[in-house]
Amino acid sequence: MFSLNQQKAIELGQTGEKAIRQQNDYDALQVVEYLREFGEELLGANLETDLKGVIISLRNIGNKAIQKKIENVASVDVEALKTLAELTLGKKFSIALLSFSKALQEVGKGAAQFQMLDTAKSAVDTLEVIGSGAVTNRMEVVTLWTALALEEIDYIASRQQLEDLSKAAKDARERIIKYSEAEGFIPREQIEKYPQLIAHSVSEFAELQNIQPVGYAGRPNEEFTEEEEFLEKEVIESEEVKYENETSEKEK
Repeated sequence: MFSLNQQKAIELGQTGEKAIRQQNDYDALQVVEYLREFGEELLGANLETDLKGVIISLRNIGNKAIQKKIENVASVDVEALKTLAELTLGKKFSIALLSFSKALQEVGKGAAQFQMLDTAKSAVDTLEVIGSGAVTNRMEVVTLWTALALEEIDYIASRQQLEDLSKAAKDARERIIKYSEAEGFIPREQIEKYPQLIAHSVSEFAELQNIQPVGYAGRPNEEFTEEEEFLEKEVIESEEVKYENETSEKEK
């Protein structure tokens, strides 16, 4: 059930999508700005769960702008996601950061598909910031998913023969992996195996086919959605284990 804050964000998002359908760039840009400001307010009040509505709406507006080939809106949308994601890193909100990673993954893949290079590159840059921050803060699921997101943008860019974008995504992912290993966090083998593990797992559950990674076995779907809750459970469980371990260390 949505909170009032989430409902407000969703309604703003729907207004933004309507503006895009009507080719009204000005109103769409205004909505993106409202959502950014609203997201900052929610972060200031430490309302991580409510922030999800803002992320969903920005993701949907970005995707719709790309589909309609309105690059200025798509570009500003990614910048809004970047601003909020950086602030969220400061709060160490792992569930929200996973949502940001998934949103930027979708928008970045769409931008690569429609050859909106500046927007796609901005998504790549932001994903690297999230991934590096996730390593610093020992956020396992966020780190793994962000590396997956960059790999998928690389895959789409390669298919579209966008060599510079493909290289940027590949290099960003590699820097996250090297940083993770240098920090003694997640080893390369685990990061590289993660997409295959997801592909294998969801292949057994038809209702989860919409999160099948592109480029892997089965019938990959290039559209990722925000409604899957099992990843958020992974984040919560990971954070609980981390907290228990830290508490145990302090008691010693």
